[in-house]
Amino acid sequence: MKFGLLLPHFGDNCTHERVFGHVKWMEEVGFNSVWVRDHLAFRPHAFEGQSTLFLEPFTTLAAIAALTKKLVVGTATIITFRHPLVTSQLFGTLAYIAKGRMIAGLGAGSARKNFDAVGLPFEKRGPIIDEMLQILRLSWTQENISFHGEIFNFDNMTIHPRPAADTPIYYGAMSEFALRRAVKYCDGILPQRTPFIVLDRQIAYLRELEEKEGRKKRCGVIYFPLSSIDRDSKRAYQRIGVERLVQYVGEMIQQKKWEDVSATEKGLEGAIIAGSPQQCVDQVGKLQERDLDEIVFDLRNTFDEWENALELLATSVLPHFKESVK
Repeated sequence: MKFGLLLPHFGDNCTHERVFGHVKWMEEVGFNSVWVRDHLAFRPHAFEGQSTLFLEPFTTLAAIAALTKKLVVGTATIITFRHPLVTSQLFGTLAYIAKGRMIAGLGAGSARKNFDAVGLPFEKRGPIIDEMLQILRLSWTQENISFHGEIFNFDNMTIHPRPAADTPIYYGAMSEFALRRAVKYCDGILPQRTPFIVLDRQIAYLRELEEKEGRKKRCGVIYFPLSSIDRDSKRAYQRIGVERLVQYVGEMIQQKKWEDVSATEKGLEGAIIAGSPQQCVDQVGKLQERDLDEIVFDLRNTFDEWENALELLATSVLPHFKESVK
């Protein structure tokens, strides 16, 4: 298993130093990757702060790739409000700067405002992401490509530089329909803050799909638990906002996206890593027992203590999994 970090490139506590100042140290102490989100009209989730500050993902990762030698840069996830050829070109340049240290995470998107702003039909985001995934792979494997789909049509286009043909593409959703899309078009999935009971069930379904479709290469799973670490375990739980997260679980149940989950603190098991360093070690251990390839710590609710959290993770958590960070 590998370990990554969601960068504080958004919100009240985003600063130049926090986004760019620690990345060389991160790779020295054993973190494997850094990740960014994607929004055009950023509006925080209910369990985040209120700031609309948001650093554009490709520019942010390009700067980090130039500053580092080993860190993988990843997008979790790029949304389809850009034309696929523009997205392909952006990934191509990022891969060039990163010398191949890149994972392209994509998602269909769920905010209508982004689509309305650029004149794309929100109701067509399923076909849009299907065609984008096809166009990315096509433009990364061939020159002088043409494509004629329901949404996008073009002839004789070449992306250069382009990522290596085998650059991993991950899909950022966990519904059964999304998993079918991932098996068809992608190299893996990017689940986030999901209770064990849902995570285990969906990964099992993913493996069933792979077998049914005769897929030879296993889909990777990079998991993003919401995280909070503090020497005072009570403070860590308070700062992660457990009450708001329980409400979030209730909303997922009400929307029938999750089954067999309770809207309680117990129902959050697996969705969060929170507590003292030892408690976080124990929780990472439970995740390590599962069919995951990497854990990305999502510290968005404690970005105001970013430096302290990084220090605790590096000195008190990662050393317990030394084999994972070699």
